[in-house]
Amino acid sequence: MRSRYSAYCLKNIDYLIQTHHPTRRKSNSRRQITATVNGVTWLGLTVVATQAGQPEDQTGVVEFVAVYQEGLQAAQLHERSRFLSGNRVGGFIWMGEMLPPLKPNRNQPCWCHSGKTFKQCHGKKR
Repeated sequence: MRSRYSAYCLKNIDYLIQTHHPTRRKSNSRRQITATVNGVTWLGLTVVATQAGQPEDQTGVVEFVAVYQEGLQAAQLHERSRFLSGNRVGGFIWMGEMLPPLKPNRNQPCWCHSGKTFKQCHGKKR
């Protein structure tokens, strides 16, 4: 997971495509990934949970929250990713499912890493 996050930060589109599960690739994948890496600034990655995924494992699961900025707005990507071994590029190939945004308790640090509590930041009632 960290290698794909780093690839997004470094705009390594070839690596992202090569580590994307073949059944999830589309004819416009390169264009979509390029638009994403050029349109956002990645601010941080928090791994929420993991299952397996070590070099000796055939599969692994990582739940994570990646924080990014698009324009002036901070947002989060909360996902559960499955990794399958067998890719000669990154060792694993990726398949993911989107999850609802992670919402901390009111007094916990905000997910956007602002240094404020959630209730003082993205948890404000608007």
